Amino acid sequence: MNFNRQKYISKINNFASKGIPFLFISDFVGENCIIETLESLDNEAVRFWVNEKSNFQESKSITKEVELNKYPVSFAQYKMAFDGVQKNIFQGNSFLTNLTCETPIDLTIGLLEVFERSEAKYKIYLKDKFVCFSPEIFVQIDQFGKISSFPMKGTIDAALPDAENVILNDKKEFYEHTTIVDLIRNDLSKVAEKVWVEKFRYIDRIQTQEGNELLQVSSQVSGLLSSDWRKKMGNILFEMLPAGSISGAPKDKTLAIIKAAEKFTYATQSGKSCYNRGFYTGIFGVFDGQTFDSGVMIRFIEQTSEGLVFKSGGGITASSIAEKEYQEMIQKIYVPII
Repeated sequence: MNFNRQKYISKINNFASKGIPFLFISDFVGENCIIETLESLDNEAVRFWVNEKSNFQESKSITKEVELNKYPVSFAQYKMAFDGVQKNIFQGNSFLTNLTCETPIDLTIGLLEVFERSEAKYKIYLKDKFVCFSPEIFVQIDQFGKISSFPMKGTIDAALPDAENVILNDKKEFYEHTTIVDLIRNDLSKVAEKVWVEKFRYIDRIQTQEGNELLQVSSQVSGLLSSDWRKKMGNILFEMLPAGSISGAPKDKTLAIIKAAEKFTYATQSGKSCYNRGFYTGIFGVFDGQTFDSGVMIRFIEQTSEGLVFKSGGGITASSIAEKEYQEMIQKIYVPII
């Protein structure tokens, strides 16, 4: 384990064992983290919304119309990465791999306004860096040590005929979702004494700025932690990173596949730019002194020197079709502002 990771773990364990409320933000692989007590947090530079826990007052006076234009990577470039992922799957190196990329966008409002106006369970804003408005829970831990994770896999436009039954009866989507539920169950088994699937494949509904609705399929996997879980909370969180729903299974081999596949390059005004997930698909959460609640950083807009980019992707299996996965990646580029 590298020095920085051990430092982060110790800091979390210290705060949690003393009942000190804090904010935790981690990048995809847990190598770059922000851990600050809520008391010391700069509320102008960092703002959060975690299931109605927040460090800001909502503004209701903003009415500017939202327009988002997308400039996705070409299908040919996407398919090269897709084919590399699927080749590994056919070779038995992975059952499911999450493939992501970035899309330059134009947006008529700024990152702070996106944060303030978005309707999402989990929102995080870092000034001049990024904004995230995520529908997906990472883990929740209650005061009694019950830990629950809510993997989200499967997205469809609600306007399609019989959309709910279509997504629930799609064999590829069922396999993908079941694989992630098994992965999360295995992850929880590393830190919890007892693990079970509490809910399996239920529907969440999400509104977008374009006025349409998306359906997403989630499950709930729960476990029981030891009574001293706060003293080792950092170890628990880092044992589960990266989040299974946005990596794949088996996790270690799949992370290597992701690293090789996500080598997208983009032409910019200053030359070539290489894609890096960074904080996208990481996690963030709040410990309130007794409980912990956190989200996966999907639905993510980043400020770069060349402008705004939206990072998105989806799970690839042996039965995935490149054209459908490409369209799903683009479909997920939205802001949930009504």
